[in-house]
Amino acid sequence: MNVAKNTLRPLTRFFESGVEECSDSSDSAFQVFEDEQLYEKDSGSKFATREDRRVIVWRSLVLLMLLGAGATTSVFTYYVLNNEQDEDFEVSYGLLVLNVEEAGAASVTKTQRVFQALSESITAAAITNNETFPFVTIPGFELHAGYARRVSGIEMISFTPIVQDYELDDWTKYASEHQGWLQESREMVTHGDELLLMTSYKQEVISPIVYQFDDSLSPVPATTAPFAPIWQTSPPPFDAGFINYNIMAEFFVQRMYQVAQETRTGWLTEVMDLSQLGMIAINNADHETFHQRFRNPNDPMNASSAFLDPHCVYSYPVFEKLADTNSPLVGLILGLLPWDYYLLNLLPDGAGAIYAVLENSRNQSFTYIMNGTSAIYLGPGDQHDQKYDYMMRQLDFAWPSGLPESVGSQVAFYRYRFYPTGELSDRYRTSLPVVMAVVVAAIFLAVALTFFMYDRFVRSRNVKVVNAAVRSNRIVSSLFPSNVRDRLLAEQEENEKIEAEQQGTQTRLKKFLATDSPTSRDMETENIMFKTQPIADLFPETTIMFADIAGFTAWSSAREPSQVFTLLETVFKAFDEIAKRRRVFKVETVGDCYVAATGLPEPRQDHAVAMARFAKDCMTKMQVLTRKLEVHLGPDTADLSMRMGIHSGPVTAGVLRGERSRFQLFGDTMNTASRMESTGMRDKIQVSQETADYLVAAGKKSWITPREDIVTPKGKGEMRTYWLEVGKGKEAATELTPNTRSSTRSISVELSVSSDDVTEGDDDEEEGQFSASAKIARLIDWNVDVLLRLLKAIVAHRQAHGQVKGETRVVEDFSRGVGKTILDEVEERIALPEFDPSVAKRQLPPEQIELDSSAQTQLYEYVAAIAAMYRDNPFHNFEHASHVAMSVSKLLARIIAPPDLDFQSSDAKNRCLHDHTYGITSDPLTQFACVLSALIHDVDHTGVPNTQLVKENAAIAKYYKGRSVAEQNSVDVAWDLLLENTYKTLRRTIYTTNEEMQRFRKLVVNSVMATDIMDKELKDKRNARWDLAFSEKATDDPLATVQRKATIVIEHLIQASDVAHTMQHWHIYQKWNGRLFEEMYKAYKEGRAEKNPAEFWYKGEIGFFDFYIIPLAKKLKDCGVFGVSSDEYLNYAEHNRKEWEARGLQVVGELVERVKNTYDVQESTPPSTLRSPHDMEVTITTVIS
Repeated sequence: MNVAKNTLRPLTRFFESGVEECSDSSDSAFQVFEDEQLYEKDSGSKFATREDRRVIVWRSLVLLMLLGAGATTSVFTYYVLNNEQDEDFEVSYGLLVLNVEEAGAASVTKTQRVFQALSESITAAAITNNETFPFVTIPGFELHAGYARRVSGIEMISFTPIVQDYELDDWTKYASEHQGWLQESREMVTHGDELLLMTSYKQEVISPIVYQFDDSLSPVPATTAPFAPIWQTSPPPFDAGFINYNIMAEFFVQRMYQVAQETRTGWLTEVMDLSQLGMIAINNADHETFHQRFRNPNDPMNASSAFLDPHCVYSYPVFEKLADTNSPLVGLILGLLPWDYYLLNLLPDGAGAIYAVLENSRNQSFTYIMNGTSAIYLGPGDQHDQKYDYMMRQLDFAWPSGLPESVGSQVAFYRYRFYPTGELSDRYRTSLPVVMAVVVAAIFLAVALTFFMYDRFVRSRNVKVVNAAVRSNRIVSSLFPSNVRDRLLAEQEENEKIEAEQQGTQTRLKKFLATDSPTSRDMETENIMFKTQPIADLFPETTIMFADIAGFTAWSSAREPSQVFTLLETVFKAFDEIAKRRRVFKVETVGDCYVAATGLPEPRQDHAVAMARFAKDCMTKMQVLTRKLEVHLGPDTADLSMRMGIHSGPVTAGVLRGERSRFQLFGDTMNTASRMESTGMRDKIQVSQETADYLVAAGKKSWITPREDIVTPKGKGEMRTYWLEVGKGKEAATELTPNTRSSTRSISVELSVSSDDVTEGDDDEEEGQFSASAKIARLIDWNVDVLLRLLKAIVAHRQAHGQVKGETRVVEDFSRGVGKTILDEVEERIALPEFDPSVAKRQLPPEQIELDSSAQTQLYEYVAAIAAMYRDNPFHNFEHASHVAMSVSKLLARIIAPPDLDFQSSDAKNRCLHDHTYGITSDPLTQFACVLSALIHDVDHTGVPNTQLVKENAAIAKYYKGRSVAEQNSVDVAWDLLLENTYKTLRRTIYTTNEEMQRFRKLVVNSVMATDIMDKELKDKRNARWDLAFSEKATDDPLATVQRKATIVIEHLIQASDVAHTMQHWHIYQKWNGRLFEEMYKAYKEGRAEKNPAEFWYKGEIGFFDFYIIPLAKKLKDCGVFGVSSDEYLNYAEHNRKEWEARGLQVVGELVERVKNTYDVQESTPPSTLRSPHDMEVTITTVIS
């Protein structure tokens, strides 16, 4: 216990600092708080175990030696084994590259020899056939050239004779007469040719002239000699128009011709884009198929033409005389050389991958990756892994030195650079070095851990003891004032000392005898009181405050439990912070009542003044918080307020020991303070005469105002009390700015201010209008917040399904046929989506979804427009719609799975919840439609029932055929607004397919139409659907039964929410019942109702409860979907029915007096009519801040 005592000591000064006399400066308070934390930290260091210095040094030395030896041995083992793997890798790579170099050099040499042989065969054929150049045609050219292509890998070979200017006319005539070789070559082509898989030749004749292309790529006659017309070609050209093209017009051929004249041998060009010429000579599909083997199927470059892969031209001269390179040059053999072909089959199959970088003397480079017998083109540039630069191997292809500048600058010399890949390296890398190093390290570590295991257990035990003491200190300090806490610790320490002394003087025999002694047992039995004196003190001068949230009970009846606790935690946390700043002692919270005291546990002379300031701060803070919280907690939150009572006098304070010991206050002062609160008024602070005397003595007489009437608290008799007004409201004015009143958004709408919306006692009409519009703005914000969460859930559900926004064209055509109304759209059953466990698992929480900002803005503007369309009716107004939406949200949130099932996984729970709720919980679109339907169900309501509109023969009643007039009009008005182009993004967020749109429309129509409870046909159909869905009769279609149940549950959900005030707290029921009475009385005074509601209101409400409300609440319970909320609604309905039966006549009398004062002094106004959805004009000004 000494450790615990010492642990608690450091916090003593922190608690005592809260009751010392100091300035009200918050900076000083926080400085004291920081100093006490530092003191606590320094004192805590005394609890650590003190070890001998030499033991610490030797223990550290042994640890370092073991760790050092283990680390050194592990590193050495790793490097030895890793170097062996590096050597194996480098040797294997060298052997692979050697094979590539030998095979590559042989391929290039083979190409040179093949072209030389073909050149000599052309010259020999001319001599044999007694032909003179350029008028030479080689019989069976495809046999010779085709063989050369297959051997060398050349894609295309063309023989181009050199034609001089004076020979041009004779050549065109000769070419036309001897073009039969083309058909001959085409017939000779074999199907085994890799380049001719899909060729379908064009059958036109060759060009009648030697031509070339001008700058606009149009063919024109060749004009500049010498000419080099394309003649015999292998494979035969795809387009016969390729023949007689003057290839000499190409600049690279001119260079090759000049170089051939000088060197009398063949050369390569740089890599060029030959797609324009190649696609004339070679079928593009054939060429693409040929090159697919050299491409990565996952590379986006596959979309480009294969002619963009590295190609160059190999040019070899043809001489007039055989084996005489000094004879005149009479032609050129041009070959289209694909470089990727030369990398095929150079490595053994499965040998691994290496990079091959092709470079030339024209500063071009291209990268391939060779993997076994295949070669894949990666793209231009050097793309090898630079960490293998040191392993580069080079293969030169005719990279001579000493050539004349005139030659070297015209041709290109090539070479390959080879590098290994990471994949090849990984083949020779194993985990053996790491495994062996870890094994060695583990051995040393095991020795070290074994050596220090005992020390670790000892230190761990000490840490646990210290941490437990610190936690106990925090708990005790939060329950008791510092002086009480110290007395508890001192008493416990003294008891432990006495027990230790007694145990030290006892022998084992004495302990045994004492334990088994009958006298001892009797004494223990008779000891019914605590052995020590209670800890309690009298504090003669204190001030106690009781603060209760006015309207909390009624407000909480319409909320979820989480929302109730959110309010209490937020408000009381703010009060706690004010108490800490004002140095006020928080006693406890009981329900929604907050109890605080000053003058204890340490006395202070200004206890009454400090409490007065604290109470005013709390009152102001409450007003600010409720307006802010209304956005999250729903309608009427801003109507909550505090009712406070303060009394000064002596109290007895102490620790009430036993289970869950607590620090408590007792005495008449506590009772009187409680009476001050209960007899007070909302938004006011009532103080007793004793507290008022303290304030006057402190010079604060201006803070108090005598209460006009005398209060008579229970058990106290008559008392003179006062209202407290610290600062005359200046402090509140500094916090209650327009921004805090209307949240982050504000809306100005053309609405009148209802009398119920104006704050009681406010004589300023302008301020009342501001309060009303601010309240509407807060309601808009709350509705947007609810709908926004559901909208995010829709998007999350859609993303989990893999659907993309706007992926399908949605046809938004809702035109009805002639004579059709919205009632014709009411569905017997609506099909909801089936459950998909994979979607439920992938679906993200709504808070993780980022919506398009335009969709959020449009949602806010739409809700604001709906709010503006509601008329200034006492009952059927936007506040009522928000109240209905809140009930819908509550019921949807309270949907639960059957309580008697134990789920092994979340998937099983989601599946069961889906089945139990008929699919409602699995579809966010359904929930969004329900809340939106609640919001729009009474839009543009005139304040009179449908029967009156029909009786008045209004145009709108005729339009809807006299049935569900207001409800159908509300759907049309809200839906037409949604279809405006202004809300296009919002619609595309709600639904993206025609199926979603149709389901959304059906849900809205069915839900809004369900609120018409007076239409007998609709009511009978709903009852029939309920009986059919929930009766025990068997059905041939289970799916239809589930869909019917879902539809009827949704309809009853919206029905119950529409009259939710009858199934909530009595005060809420009174509020909305009074507004409905006022609305009907107003219609009566305007001549739009036959009877005064006062004549039938009392009995009518009883019948309404008996024949509609209570049966409806029982249906909610019978469907088994809404959990305890259905019991709550039924209990409130039955309670309100009993209350109305007992007090209804009195309430009706009060309602009559109130409405007479309002309407009997006004002149009757002519009845208004409903605005048509097609010609309605609404003026709305929205400001998004």
